[in-house]
Amino acid sequence: MTRGERTITAQRVLALAGVSQCAMLAQELARRGHAQPEPLRCALGSILILNQTDPEVALGGVHGVYAGLPDLGRNHPDPPAVERLRYTVALIDIQKRLRRDKAVASHLRTELVHLQDESLARDPVSPEAVAAFARVYTETVSTLTPKIMIRGNQQHLRDDDVVLKVRAVLLAGVRAAYLFHEHGGRKWQLFIGRKKLAEAANRLLETH
Repeated sequence: MTRGERTITAQRVLALAGVSQCAMLAQELARRGHAQPEPLRCALGSILILNQTDPEVALGGVHGVYAGLPDLGRNHPDPPAVERLRYTVALIDIQKRLRRDKAVASHLRTELVHLQDESLARDPVSPEAVAAFARVYTETVSTLTPKIMIRGNQQHLRDDDVVLKVRAVLLAGVRAAYLFHEHGGRKWQLFIGRKKLAEAANRLLETH
């Protein structure tokens, strides 16, 4: 493998780890009503980093997606990890449909540019930012079908604050899925190329 191929693989894995991290955050919110603070901040902070295709910049590199890498390196996923994989696949699928729907994609970009102007990036986990991200998700990504269905504790899923955070996290997941696609990532690689994916993820974990 050439140095260039290693770089491409690393970028692809970082982007996929970003998707996986968002799947994990959505699961934590739905099951527990809260999520790990730093991964949540990194995920939501990536939403407004537009015009960047380098995961080192857009997602914060290994540090920014660190919570999502372990799932990629698992050889024998447990039931919760299998559920997260379903969410990851759903996010990859929905970004593919978003690419095909130019009107929704254009609306999404316009809204994100507008949010950039409001300086929400300074505190992406503030109630105002979370509500804004959730609104954008509802107006754009959520209009596509089939919708991403998150399972969990109904008490938490009826909590408005939790629901807003889940929607915001899913928006971040779509952003990461876009990057995954931009770097040659495809859904089938999560299954057919699982071994190589795990090896690459574990190398990134070991070196940081």
